[in-house]
Amino acid sequence: MESAPIIDSTTKRKNAIAAARLTMREGVPVFSIVEISVVAACNRRCSFCPVSDDYYKKVGLSGVMKQSLYEKLLLDLKSIGYAGMILFSGESEPLLHKRLDRLISRTKATLPDTQIEVNSNGDLLTERKLASLFDAGLDTLSISMYDGPHQINIFSELRKKVGLDPSQILLRRRYFQDGNYGINMTNRGGLVNSDLFQGSINADQKHTFPINQECYYPFYMLTVDVGANVTICSHDWAKQYVVGNFSAEHIFDIWIGQRFNTARKALARCDRSLPSCSNCNAIGDLIGRDSFMRWLEFFRQTS
Repeated sequence: MESAPIIDSTTKRKNAIAAARLTMREGVPVFSIVEISVVAACNRRCSFCPVSDDYYKKVGLSGVMKQSLYEKLLLDLKSIGYAGMILFSGESEPLLHKRLDRLISRTKATLPDTQIEVNSNGDLLTERKLASLFDAGLDTLSISMYDGPHQINIFSELRKKVGLDPSQILLRRRYFQDGNYGINMTNRGGLVNSDLFQGSINADQKHTFPINQECYYPFYMLTVDVGANVTICSHDWAKQYVVGNFSAEHIFDIWIGQRFNTARKALARCDRSLPSCSNCNAIGDLIGRDSFMRWLEFFRQTS
């Protein structure tokens, strides 16, 4: 009998946000989460992450996102009345961006109804930096704790010093305990062997690729990197299925474009044969079912 996957404790919360912030434009379901890499760098080299293997050089990413590109993205989102989540995360450590607080402030001024969140390993957090992020308009900081349970006290004390509520600082266990890392580790589209980090794994838990399963990622979110490349999923680190580049195209035109829809129609049939999906072991149906159903209805009406 197959063991149940280890689901991140914040998954239900993210699913609720994706559903609550789902909107329609011209009859089309709009993405409710935009995940952004504003810097191509990380201060860690975790073995379960592609960054540990000269990742940025391999995919041709470097530096930080140009301010002009970021402004272009904000204006695109403003033009469609975007009010979903802006998530600074992606293939990087966002706190390495020296002006992240300014990006947050600019985002809140341009898109006041968005929910702004940052995923971080917390290594670079100081009392001053934490205060500046929330003063700029940050709504939530999720900290992935890799080193051990002692980090709970460290980050909890830091939160108290700044006067923040526990709901504003989410602590996610990523250290090994009770046979797992607090999450069902994914292989980032086949770039890493995630089986090594699943704790005790049984033979019947190993996958035969491609997985025969629906995936909701391209129905509720899009992911952008420092070079303005847009992918259908936060797991396509290898950039095997880039759907557009918002430096030259409007972000909504990319969202409703042929490449995105090709992926949606395939994944709705449990067809993971796309280059970015064929070796991916991500559980794709935990978040975004509301968006998925809206897209299916849209396809039925327009076919």
